[in-house]
Amino acid sequence: MAAAISDVEADDEMIKAAPSRDTIQRIIKTPTLPARQGDVVALVAILTRMAGGEAEQAAQRAGHLWLNARLERPVGQPTRELDPIDLEVHRAIDVDEIPASGHPRLPTYVGRPHDRVLSLAVQKASKGESQLVMLVGGSSTGKTRACWEAVQQLPETWRLWHPIDPERPGAALADLPQVTPHTVVWLNESHHYLFTQERAIGEKVAAGLRELLRDPARAPVLVLGTIWPEYRNKLMAEPTPGGFDPHAQARALLSGHEVTVPAAFDEAALHDLAAAARTDSRLAYARERAEEGHITQYLAGAPELVARFEAAPPAARSLVLVAMDARRAGHGLDLPHAFLAGACEGYFTDQEWDLLAENWLEEAFAYASSPVRGARGMLTRRRPRRGEPAVEGPVYRLADYLEQHGRQTRRTRRIPSSLWVSALHNPLSGPALARFARSCGLLRVAFHLEQQASLSGIDKAALHAGDLLREAGRETEALAWYQRASQEGDGQAAMQAGLLLWRQGRISDALSWYHRAAVNGMALTARSEAWRMLRSSGRKYLAEDWMGPSKTAPEEKATEFAIAGRERPQRNLLPEQVEKMLTEGRTEEALKFLRATMTEIPSVFRRGAVTLKRHGLFDEAVRWYELAFAAGDIGSAWRAGRTLREQGRDDQAIEWYQRGAYAGDRTALQRVAYLMRDRGRLDEAVKWAQRSADTGDEDALELAVELLLLQGRPDDAAQLLAYGWDLDGTIAVPWSADEEI
Repeated sequence: MAAAISDVEADDEMIKAAPSRDTIQRIIKTPTLPARQGDVVALVAILTRMAGGEAEQAAQRAGHLWLNARLERPVGQPTRELDPIDLEVHRAIDVDEIPASGHPRLPTYVGRPHDRVLSLAVQKASKGESQLVMLVGGSSTGKTRACWEAVQQLPETWRLWHPIDPERPGAALADLPQVTPHTVVWLNESHHYLFTQERAIGEKVAAGLRELLRDPARAPVLVLGTIWPEYRNKLMAEPTPGGFDPHAQARALLSGHEVTVPAAFDEAALHDLAAAARTDSRLAYARERAEEGHITQYLAGAPELVARFEAAPPAARSLVLVAMDARRAGHGLDLPHAFLAGACEGYFTDQEWDLLAENWLEEAFAYASSPVRGARGMLTRRRPRRGEPAVEGPVYRLADYLEQHGRQTRRTRRIPSSLWVSALHNPLSGPALARFARSCGLLRVAFHLEQQASLSGIDKAALHAGDLLREAGRETEALAWYQRASQEGDGQAAMQAGLLLWRQGRISDALSWYHRAAVNGMALTARSEAWRMLRSSGRKYLAEDWMGPSKTAPEEKATEFAIAGRERPQRNLLPEQVEKMLTEGRTEEALKFLRATMTEIPSVFRRGAVTLKRHGLFDEAVRWYELAFAAGDIGSAWRAGRTLREQGRDDQAIEWYQRGAYAGDRTALQRVAYLMRDRGRLDEAVKWAQRSADTGDEDALELAVELLLLQGRPDDAAQLLAYGWDLDGTIAVPWSADEEI
């Protein structure tokens, strides 16, 4: 079709506007309305001309039909008809002295610097220029409320589209082409759209948003999004030179459009807050009680959530702990009732378990899901919306502030075996949990979760199961899983099967699987690998059949970095007076100055320690790291340990590494194991390696294997490498795919 069109006279204005070959295919084959009216008009005109009809009349008719279809069902709702709570703006706390009915839905808004950026974007959008603003900040910092306030500045003719049904990325992909001018695209918690389990989906959403923003036919649109810093950092991370770039579209989308929302109010905002608090009791209440300017978190009830969790009865506390551990291990947002109930047993002490009442589970769910000062409770039962897939049994979501609290306080805690057993008996987001189990060295659990996901039809699960077995040295078993995955159309699995067969000397079988990989979308890679394999085995004549006689070996591209002799420039991030005092060794004077002029900010102490190290004042640097650690910067513990180790003071370094590990720092935990190894304390090193594995350190199992070899235990080392650890912490006995846990 596209080839025929290209043969038509090129000087025709309609022909010059002809869409690309890919666009033509998409218009013809896709049931959704094409995004651009011009593409449809040009295509209809060309086809009519080729058929001998009246092209101009057909083009006008096509344009009217496209416009009517677009106007018939614009996505979104008028902005003035929306409820901010439905758009996931946090409910504010209630003040006991005044009933909730006496308050407006939301507290008086106090603007901050990021609001000026939003207002400017709104002004540009109102004048016809499409805009994107992505607010970056932690939970309950006021990101969503800021977006809501920005939307209120738009003309009443604007609509707002919040894609969530049936699930966020799918909803966005389905209706992005239908977005019309004067629409706000509301992407609250944008990691659900861009940082998806299947990377290709997130990239398609990002690409669709980029196309929307640059499409003049659909301008103006305003894309407003919020995202947590950890997800933003993963999306924006630059790939290794020559390596795979999993988030290229997302990075291009966000670059230049990010605005940080501070966790705390600055002095100007606190001044404005004081004025607003005179007429809003909720602001006055938060102003009196919030610590270090964390006003929005207090308004959202975050401290009450933490206090309620810490004071919870053992049964309710166990449910929340299960939810925290499941989320940090990669489970999806929706946590099934049966999964939570089945997993919580491992979170009780023996005494707590024996003293439970008969109805302990019902009481635990009631306590955990009770609202906190008018906001959501620790766990919220999610009710499926109309049209969503039916879910067997109730599902719950953990309050996002508690999720962050759990990620911080439990990051070095071992996940109890009851959670893994419950996961295996309750179908859920197996692939994500499987990856975490695998990084913990729980290979049997990881394999069964991948097997469970594969049986449920989840893409790539069979491939991942094969990868797990191959990396454990169990290549024969891995081959069976790669072949299963490739029979389902997975080209990558076919490549892995071919590689394993080649290693076994089965050249003919390997080539047949490379052929299958080529058919399943990996033609270039399959040809290249087959060419290398045949050339290296002396079968040059066969290699030419794959690549052709004029082809040469694909060149390996490598980028070298000339970093020798160059250091990253030191940024002077300390007050000039403090920098001068530290350089001159006047540390006590610097400390006194800081405490007289600034709050005890951990980062200031840490930067001071760096300055002291630069001038050879190592003992003072360790002292300043200790000040930072005492002020809440747990990462300063391993930095102090590293400083001591650089001075050959390993015993003191170990103490600092352990101090950081006990406080919840994974880096410190890893360094204890390596330092124990270097000191020859191999038994202790093995235990610390396993503790590091419990946190998801994917290198810890290989370290433990290395330590067992150093101890003269080669059989144990081989068994650990092939079968991992068991749920009780021992080296797993040989297991097979058919055995249940």
